[in-house]
Amino acid sequence: MATATLTDAGRSLMRDARRGLLGDVVIKYVAIGTSSTAPAAGQTALGAETFRKALTTSGSPSAGVGLFTLYLAPGDAVGTGIQEVGWFAGIGATATPGSGVMVARGLYVHTKTAGESIQVDFTLTE
Repeated sequence: MATATLTDAGRSLMRDARRGLLGDVVIKYVAIGTSSTAPAAGQTALGAETFRKALTTSGSPSAGVGLFTLYLAPGDAVGTGIQEVGWFAGIGATATPGSGVMVARGLYVHTKTAGESIQVDFTLTE
């Protein structure tokens, strides 16, 4: 995945956190789906979510930079024709599809097989 689009909802989440209005703005889940619709800032959900998994790792490699990683193991999402990836945050982000605030969305075209693992990184720079 080359580039993800930061959503308006993601920007609002970060803005409200800076103002002290929210206590939980952590990116917790990554979801994949089958919609190839171009990412747009106004989107609030994946077009067709098919799989969701808790974030594998997160960190801050340098000032003003967040790195969020999802590891899809060989047994995860086998046979899924991946077209889109979304990053979900906030108190409402759970394993339930469609939950949480979609911070960013990007396109990634690939069919996942049982013989491979995939690592997807999202770098957020302020």
